[in-house]
Amino acid sequence: MRLQRPLHTPGGVQRITLRIRARDLPATARIDITDVQLQPGKPATGVTVSPREVGTRPGGRQYRNGVIQDGLEVVALANLDAATPVQVGVATTSPGDVRVGSYRFGQVDGTAEVDGRRHKASQGWGRPPIITRRSDLWVRTETDDRAHLRLAWEDREPE
Repeated sequence: MRLQRPLHTPGGVQRITLRIRARDLPATARIDITDVQLQPGKPATGVTVSPREVGTRPGGRQYRNGVIQDGLEVVALANLDAATPVQVGVATTSPGDVRVGSYRFGQVDGTAEVDGRRHKASQGWGRPPIITRRSDLWVRTETDDRAHLRLAWEDREPE
């Protein structure tokens, strides 16, 4: 997923040290750190690529995630051989209206989801996004505050 607004600050990062601790876990527990996103403050800093997306094979399920804020144009790179509906999930930290493409979630307080393939939604109205053949997904976002966006779709074989 690529955000279409420059969200960087001048000057380079001198150093980042990340230390992750897990406490009070059963001895048989396994922890996988898949995404790390650094957020210094109110404006979104960008997106985190899931390691599952590196070298994705055709025919599998694809995922994109990132932070959105009002007025962003989100581009999810796909270039599929066949059109496919998209599953969209949003998570907010404070109640507010959220719209992704032509799908209006309405007032979201926590999480909301729409699944274009199964024709199901936790709330809202409109048409869930569809990725057309040999193209990427472009959606405009509207939100009262920043939110976490999750996109998922099946990389289908052409008929």
